[in-house]
Amino acid sequence: MFEEIPPTKLLYYKDAYLKEFDAKILKIQKLNGEYNIVLDQTAFYPLGGGQPADNGTIKGEKGEIKVTDAKMVNGRVVHITKEVVGEVKEGDQVRGIIDWDRRYALMLNHTAAHLMAEALRKATGIPIEIVGSGIDVDKVRLDLAYEGSLGPLLPEIEKIANAIVRENRPVSAQTMPREKAQRYVERFHESLKTLPPQVQEVRVVEIKDLHACACGGTHLKNTGEIGAIKMLKRGSKGKGVERIEFLAKRS
Repeated sequence: MFEEIPPTKLLYYKDAYLKEFDAKILKIQKLNGEYNIVLDQTAFYPLGGGQPADNGTIKGEKGEIKVTDAKMVNGRVVHITKEVVGEVKEGDQVRGIIDWDRRYALMLNHTAAHLMAEALRKATGIPIEIVGSGIDVDKVRLDLAYEGSLGPLLPEIEKIANAIVRENRPVSAQTMPREKAQRYVERFHESLKTLPPQVQEVRVVEIKDLHACACGGTHLKNTGEIGAIKMLKRGSKGKGVERIEFLAKRS
């Protein structure tokens, strides 16, 4: 699908703080009551890597699109809407506007999720495998391979996490060959075992000298931008699997 048009230029990797951008509509397709719109370039993040898709607006001279979802299809970001107000057509020059409050909340929580992996290791004294996760605007969910209850450790986990926030560590991303990426993340008690074997170029996100893992999401420039991390609750998802929920919130 969409192979007849070039892959989308991903502006959110060049600048995760980009709120608006100019683009050209390459394809409009109506399918199952929805419009699928592909631009030549975009700052809209598509669903993936545990991070929800961006919402926002695409505005043309004669029409407007309310983007309610976005997905990656064969290297093309597909912007999804149920309604087009006015007229937009292939070839139009448009202005994309991200719902920034939503995106920024997701960036806060996604960076906090990476930070939490190290806070958990410090609190428990062992690397804990994350077996499931979910990032939303109002919380982060992590499912962890851990025998016993993390309940008594929640205050210590929160304390360690917020100490890391105050260290104001830089957050960066780099793409490298898979073999190099595997060696790189192993230093931080991570692996690439859940990454499909066909992925040979890996984007690694690192909180400087603290934690690094393969990740395609959008992140903050430094941990200090988080402000604070608040533990919300824990629960058991069955034998050997603990679930914790927490929230990153700017002060």
